[in-house]
Amino acid sequence: MTRSEELSRKAADERRRCLDWLLPFMKDGQPKLATKDELRTVAMRDLGVSKSSFDFAWIDAIERTGRQDWYEPLRGRLREH
Repeated sequence: MTRSEELSRKAADERRRCLDWLLPFMKDGQPKLATKDELRTVAMRDLGVSKSSFDFAWIDAIERTGRQDWYEPLRGRLREH
């Protein structure tokens, strides 16, 4: 396997792992409780994925779930009273 093929396979694996991780957050009308940046930080730390892999998986997850609202910034965080 060439270096290019190896890198391509690694990137595809990162995107797939990240997609699998993101889908439960977005499916079935789940409320949006974290920002894209917050989720990206956790994914990069816990899954060991690159920023680019996360960003590709983010778009893929939104398109697969039909949750276009996830493209919008998180507004009005819930506050404890």
